[in-house]
Amino acid sequence: MVSDMSEFSIRGDIADIYTLGENPVRIELWGDEVVDIRYFNNETQKSIEKAKEVKIYPIYKFITAGQEDLVKNIQQDGILDDDEIPEENYFEGIEVYQNFFNKNLVSILDYFEDYTIVFDETSEIYSKYEFLDENFDKQLEENLKLSVIKKIEGKNHFTYDEFLRKTTYFQKIGFNNFIDGNMGDIVEFNAQPLRNFEADFDMITSFIKEHLGWKIIIATDYPERVKEILSERDIFSVEYGESIVSGGCILEDFKTVIITDRELFNKRSKEVTATKKTYYKEKPEYIENINDIKVGEYVVHTIHGLGIYKGLSKQEIDGQLKDYLTIEYANKDRLHIPAEQINLLCRYRGSGTVKPKLSRMGGKDWESTKAKVKKAVEVVAYDLLRLYARRKMQQGIQFLPDTNWQVEMEEAFEYVETPDQLKAIDQVKKDMESSQPMDRLICGDVGFGKTEVAMRAIFKAVTSGKQVAVVVPTTILALQHYQTISERFKPFGIGVELLSRFRTQKEQKETIKNLATGKCDVVVGTHRLLQEGIVFKDLGLLVIDEEHRFGVRHKEKLKQLRENIDILSMSATPIPRTLYMSLSGIKDMSVINTPPKNRLPIKTYVGEWNENMVKNAINHEIDREGQVFYLYNRVETIQEFKNQLQKIVPNARIAIGHGQMDEKALEEVIVDFANHEYDVLLATTIIENGIDIPNANTMIIHDADRFGLAQLYQLRGRVGRSQRQAYCYCFYKKSKEITKDAVHRLKAIKEFTTLGSGYQIALRDVEIRGVGNILGTKQHGHMINVGFDTYCELLDEAVQEIQGEKVEKTTPAIVDINVTAYIPDEWVGSSEQKMIEYKRLADVKSSTELDYIVEEWQDRFAKPPECVENLIKLIRLRLSATEVKISVIRETQDSIRIYTPYSKAEWNLIYKVLPLNLAKKIKFTVAPKSCQEGCSILILNTSYVNFNEVFNILTDLFYYIHKVSYEY
Repeated sequence: MVSDMSEFSIRGDIADIYTLGENPVRIELWGDEVVDIRYFNNETQKSIEKAKEVKIYPIYKFITAGQEDLVKNIQQDGILDDDEIPEENYFEGIEVYQNFFNKNLVSILDYFEDYTIVFDETSEIYSKYEFLDENFDKQLEENLKLSVIKKIEGKNHFTYDEFLRKTTYFQKIGFNNFIDGNMGDIVEFNAQPLRNFEADFDMITSFIKEHLGWKIIIATDYPERVKEILSERDIFSVEYGESIVSGGCILEDFKTVIITDRELFNKRSKEVTATKKTYYKEKPEYIENINDIKVGEYVVHTIHGLGIYKGLSKQEIDGQLKDYLTIEYANKDRLHIPAEQINLLCRYRGSGTVKPKLSRMGGKDWESTKAKVKKAVEVVAYDLLRLYARRKMQQGIQFLPDTNWQVEMEEAFEYVETPDQLKAIDQVKKDMESSQPMDRLICGDVGFGKTEVAMRAIFKAVTSGKQVAVVVPTTILALQHYQTISERFKPFGIGVELLSRFRTQKEQKETIKNLATGKCDVVVGTHRLLQEGIVFKDLGLLVIDEEHRFGVRHKEKLKQLRENIDILSMSATPIPRTLYMSLSGIKDMSVINTPPKNRLPIKTYVGEWNENMVKNAINHEIDREGQVFYLYNRVETIQEFKNQLQKIVPNARIAIGHGQMDEKALEEVIVDFANHEYDVLLATTIIENGIDIPNANTMIIHDADRFGLAQLYQLRGRVGRSQRQAYCYCFYKKSKEITKDAVHRLKAIKEFTTLGSGYQIALRDVEIRGVGNILGTKQHGHMINVGFDTYCELLDEAVQEIQGEKVEKTTPAIVDINVTAYIPDEWVGSSEQKMIEYKRLADVKSSTELDYIVEEWQDRFAKPPECVENLIKLIRLRLSATEVKISVIRETQDSIRIYTPYSKAEWNLIYKVLPLNLAKKIKFTVAPKSCQEGCSILILNTSYVNFNEVFNILTDLFYYIHKVSYEY
């Protein structure tokens, strides 16, 4: 599968190539003839636009193909081994030798004639050019000393003076903030930025009236709304345009004013991007991060129970080929299930390092285990129901529907909301407007917009006349939330205060007084908010960020605040208890999986600490004018390490931050780092939560093996909050033997790099650490026996049964027909991709979903071969059979047996509507009492029938059964 630039993939007659450009290209061939060219989305792999032609450019700056001898000549002994030279003769850093490969180097300028060069800030360009030139020479000298490279005569780039000489006859135009004496004719363009109106339309109206007779242009995403507001203030002589500039300005020479959304709503203009016309109609996106099961891992089979996954293999039975998954059970018994039935398996989560007891194959042992656990969970179910009923009976606060202020505040949001964000916002508002207390968890990745959901809930509570408490685990996070909320609510006159050690005793006393009198509408604080003496006049909403970071004593205090107020919790990686409470229905949960537009996954490296890698990582970030977080979690030696780091990168401005510093000094460091006064923030885990600096896009974690998985994930989430590529380096000490759990954690953080992995990280943490003692020692033992997922499922069933509800489990039908039906490796490109496609088939819930997958397959892999067509037909039978409550379709020597829940009377109703030719082929019989698969069996004689005929007969049969079910 092609996912990154420079990659290509060939599958039969389909070639996918990711060359330079926004999207990769898919070329479909017929022999040696190109029959179709189309661009596709590298994330969804779907075609999005057809093309008549495409140019494939080389990814590298120069081509070394066919120059093997030259490549070997530039190596010195011990620098690169022969096996380190890839087939394409390219290795990292080879660019330094380009004048060795090409004696007559040319510049892009040699291809231009009579062109104009535009400079944006010529003095800055010159300064940067000098810096890069000097840096290149230093790096070259250092690498020569270390014998990393071989000396090559001559330079492979121009100095700035050489560049100017080569462009002597080019026309040059420079845009500068200050007059540059190097430029010839100078034209002063007097453009003054607009002052900040704080989103105050009275101020904006006064300003427009002061400039009567001038040309007023309003560049906005909301022209109708602005027209309405200004017309109410008798302002009509205004021109409206698209919001394509970032901020307003005054052009005195032209008597023109440009006003943008930044001045109108305190908001940046929404991103304007060109949208390509889609080749296929829009369909729901399928998330392919399936976290596939690996050989040797514990799995749970719906029927047979807990076993060990032994792998995927192709087997021939009665002359028919299929892919089978092998599961090993107690006594070394092995079960082979068709790969398309992978939906019957799930990962086992629960024991951590303790090996769970394997089930005996057949199903009886597993049913017995589940029955024991279910009996035990009934006690928990009663407790949960009492808790749930108590909350339901409590009269909560019914907050007001959205006001005009709410709409105005929400429209001032700088970015376009993601679909998941909008869904979560809607769910929170519905909870708040109901008369029952809200208890909802917002689960979403770091930087995916949880805070914006909370912001809208906070505003709704305040405009309904209630106070809001925002409780966070760290002072840094408290400061960040305080600044964000204050800035956002400033135009609305809402009182926001901070209660943490970043405030003096006098300031804290004033805040506590304001909470009691109602003068403070929103308070953001750490555990200080939970101490004695804090009294609210009228608390209505409690927002808890990263609840699992609070200690037991603080959690008890939080419980006391939860009588009948609304509670909104937020987490990127919920701990097992929070997950369990959400999955079992105690908490409502909203999941935000959609990343913000143009967000890139963070590139993650795991390895031994290496001085050169640290140096290159920091310098790379500084060279692109970015900043670095360096996590070093030992306060006693942090100054010593800073000195060491300063020697490695002498040009870097390094600041230290840790929890034992004076409050004001720490706050000053954080603010200065945010203002780019420093390049590197060397800090302890105080940066784990709350630091939101879009310009910092490299995270280096020292002794990464000492951190938990959720911690590593949170730390990595401090970077990658802009559209820049971000990097995270997880280092451990050289020659240090790290624990097995630490290895699993580091593997997981490297594995889960896709956007939106927080929920998966939480589940993987359950596997590594075990579920922990979530419900007490006894229940913990029961959970270990069946796994976290099955335990939650059994608990849910017990709750439903106690409530008198009918537990309806829709188990997908098992279709076991002997026909060659599998996905060939060569058709999809790899065995890994094949497993992904099997899992997708297994998860299909409707014919529409299946049609979508088939359509996508034809696009990505070309026309399906017969074995795949047969597999698709088996899935169609599974869907139809499941819909009419059939449990199993199994082929025997000369018949197909269909296990059903139908009585003789029900069958008679079905039989009456069957066409005569179909009715003759089906025989009804009552199943033996010992049969667990159904109370009756329909038998189809297949002695003289091929698979396609069987498929057509069963499709017709299920159609008529469904018709009868619908009518009655």
